[in-house]
Amino acid sequence: MSDFDAVVDGIWRSGTAVWPKLFVDKAAARALVTVAEVPPHASDLYLALGCALGDPSALQLFDDGVLADAARAIRRYDANHAFVTEVMQRIRIHLLVAEGEDPPRIARYDGRASLRAWVGTCAVRMALYLMRGARNAKEVAVEWPDVIAELPTGHAELDAVRARYAEAFRTAWREACAQLTPRHRTILRMCFVEGASVDAIATTYAVHRVTVWRWLEDAKTRVLAETRVRLGELIPASDPGTASLLSLIGSQLDLGLSVLT
Repeated sequence: MSDFDAVVDGIWRSGTAVWPKLFVDKAAARALVTVAEVPPHASDLYLALGCALGDPSALQLFDDGVLADAARAIRRYDANHAFVTEVMQRIRIHLLVAEGEDPPRIARYDGRASLRAWVGTCAVRMALYLMRGARNAKEVAVEWPDVIAELPTGHAELDAVRARYAEAFRTAWREACAQLTPRHRTILRMCFVEGASVDAIATTYAVHRVTVWRWLEDAKTRVLAETRVRLGELIPASDPGTASLLSLIGSQLDLGLSVLT
């Protein structure tokens, strides 16, 4: 058995254990698997692959569970039922409908983060895009540090830590973001608030998309390091919440960058 076959088998073992009534066609989905090792959220990847293939059972599980969580994230920005419904319809099309010969975008999910968090992040970006484009929408002041800080995690423990240390979290995070260079702040805003793709940012700055990825990774490294310093001034390093908050910030930045197209 090749290493790749072992990875595929690992994903299927994890997926069938969590979703015993879901049978994803391994032969058809194999071509969509892009990971080199079994990811932390392999069972979610199994579900996503089923959705990418258009499996009715997988799509039902996606609608009933994953999209329901995403709707809760959207209501933090606008609780209007019509708005939430519109966002959910658009995100469903965006992720589940293939364009031309390319598979649906949900096939890009790699299982590193939970599917609920990944889809929630996509939904938040879609909501902000619609809010920005609606001519008659009420004015909503949205800052990119707040968007990143509030991205859904799909992890109850991290959400509890964020709530417990809310004041320290907001203070450290905002101060760290303020220390970034103007270019770093601009590209993070373009990514997380304006919903710009890497290619769109590259066009704006007349650089290669690899350069944009390098800038984004550098911004992430800098803001995490600065947040670590700021949190150390507010919460003792020995407090378990410190490590959890840093893990939360890192996962939210990774999530936001992972959904860029």
